[in-house]
Amino acid sequence: MPGSSRSANRKPKGIAIRPEAVRQARIEKGLSLAEVAGREITRAAVHLVEAGKMRPSMRTLQLIAQRTGRPVSFFIAGAEGSAEHRAARDELSHLVDTGAFDEAIAHGMQLLREELEPGIEADVRFSVGRAHVRRIESELALPHLARARELYARLGDAWMAVHVQEQEAVAMFLVEDPRTMSRTLDALERCDRLDPPAPALRASILNVLANIHMRERDWANAARFFEMGLEACDGLVSMRQAARLHDGLSMARQQLGDFGGALRSAERAFALYSVDTDTMALVRAENNLGYVLLRQGELNAAAPHLLRALDLCDRHGLQRFCRAHVLNSLGELHLERGQPDQAQVHLRRALEVATELNEGDAEATARHLLGRVHLQLGDEAAADRSFRAAIELLKRLDLTERLRQCAAEYADLLHRQGRLEESIACWRIAAGAAGMVAPSRTRTNGRVASRGSTGA
Repeated sequence: MPGSSRSANRKPKGIAIRPEAVRQARIEKGLSLAEVAGREITRAAVHLVEAGKMRPSMRTLQLIAQRTGRPVSFFIAGAEGSAEHRAARDELSHLVDTGAFDEAIAHGMQLLREELEPGIEADVRFSVGRAHVRRIESELALPHLARARELYARLGDAWMAVHVQEQEAVAMFLVEDPRTMSRTLDALERCDRLDPPAPALRASILNVLANIHMRERDWANAARFFEMGLEACDGLVSMRQAARLHDGLSMARQQLGDFGGALRSAERAFALYSVDTDTMALVRAENNLGYVLLRQGELNAAAPHLLRALDLCDRHGLQRFCRAHVLNSLGELHLERGQPDQAQVHLRRALEVATELNEGDAEATARHLLGRVHLQLGDEAAADRSFRAAIELLKRLDLTERLRQCAAEYADLLHRQGRLEESIACWRIAAGAAGMVAPSRTRTNGRVASRGSTGA
């Protein structure tokens, strides 16, 4: 029949893909069929695509790629590169997703010694860049990410190009690169032009913008961007992403004096982080929740969180951007309890870790708190040394709000001792710090650094 002949010659609708790749990507991301489908497509449609009974449209394929964090090229049938290279690329991505960063970098660098097709090379460089970002190695990450972005743009994969830009923005933020804001705003603009939209990616970019404002002490705008990020990812499935946003919002609300809101956000972040496999994130959640409770005077409720944070550091050998901050929080807890001897033990350990790892903000916090310890112990000479060291370090780091607080506290001590000229000089330092507007290197209040909350 003529109609049958035309039907037999008609090309199937949709994109030819590897159905097993959709299931693989979903399972490795830990998503259900409904979570991949979201609000845009049905659970049944995803099942049919995985079973090879339906070819997805390009829009549906892009949605699946966005949900699973894979490039579109990962799913295409007859995609470039040998089967061996594709398998090695998939293993590399899995290593990064599961936190095996050292192994991932070694595997990726071995792959890059071979002749790779552009799509495979882009995926490999993106994975290696992500691993370096998670290891706080921005200088090593940025060349790989720049090359990946160039290759994705050449291949016409706009979504992955923006995804790379988001990781570049995180890497730049970590080293306080002056290009961070412009790169992040450009990523947001390009993200908003994507079709279909990418709400999870948009939330990640908003998280970076919020952290930039946190660094600049613009607490109100930081809170606004964290809230926009939570709104963007409402109904989506990344618990880690939502946890980072709630975590950051908690810190911003602390600075705005909204301790009730800060506690609610910290509790939400903690609940989300507690089902995550990222130990550093859980340490941050325990420490931040404990610190908010400490600031509210709920010392007994704060203690278990801070002790669990320290135990996690000990059991997993966590040091950088982690251990010194937790020890400082425990030191402050014992100070509030009127236990200066115990506080001194924790703060001296914090000082040792911070100086060894060159973490100036944590070192300044430890020295400031040790000044308070020495006062409680009646050793005013030791208090002098600690306060002076803290003030000099805070000046050098341009941490102006904390400099103002520390200098004002020391000025009050000097006044009580009758050392009026020194007290006046210290009050001048405090007043000068209060008059400085949004210095470029101001950080948060010395708790676990916002590294983790930018995400990777």
